[in-house]
Amino acid sequence: MSPIRYALLSLLAREPLSGYDIKQQMNNRLGPFWKAGSNQVYPELAKMEEEGLIRLQGVEQLTYRPARKVYEITESGRQAIIEWTMEPGEVEHIRDNFLLKAYNSWLVAPEKMHEQLAWIKKQHEERLAAYLEKLAELETMRTPGNEQDPIASSLSVVEFGVEYERLYIKWCERLMAKQQQ
Repeated sequence: MSPIRYALLSLLAREPLSGYDIKQQMNNRLGPFWKAGSNQVYPELAKMEEEGLIRLQGVEQLTYRPARKVYEITESGRQAIIEWTMEPGEVEHIRDNFLLKAYNSWLVAPEKMHEQLAWIKKQHEERLAAYLEKLAELETMRTPGNEQDPIASSLSVVEFGVEYERLYIKWCERLMAKQQQ
C-alpha cells in the first residue's frame, strides 16, 4: 500500500471524517511530520473504498444542504493499519535543504552564513512554540494512564517534534558561536 493510505487510515481509525475534515487533519495533525498533497487525497479515498478499507456514508444535515459525505474505516481497514503498524520500520533519510546549504557554508562569508543560521533558527523556534502549544492542548485532552488512548500516541509524536526542534536550534546556536570565534 502507498504511504498516503496509511496516513488516511491513521486518521480514520480515530474517527469518521468528511473529505474536508481529512484535508484539515492532514495539515493539523500529520502536517508537522508527514505531508501529502491535497490532490492525492480524494483519488486514494476512492481506491480505498473500492478495496473495502473504508466506507462512505451520507450524514443528513439539519439545514437544506445535501447530506455530508463522511468516510469511516472498515474492519478490513483497521486490520490493515494494525498490520502495517506492527511491521518493522526503516530508518528514514533526512532531506533538509538547509543542511545541504550548511554543507556548503565554507564557500560563503561567515557573516552571511550567520544571517542564514539566524533565520533558520527563528523558523525552528516558531515551530517549537507551535509544538509546545499543541503539547499543552493534547495534555488537557488525554486520559492519564491510558496508553490505548489515541491522544497518548499523538502526544508521543508531538514530543518527538519538540525534541527535534530543540536539537535543531542547539545545532544552529553552536554553528553561530563557532562563526563568531
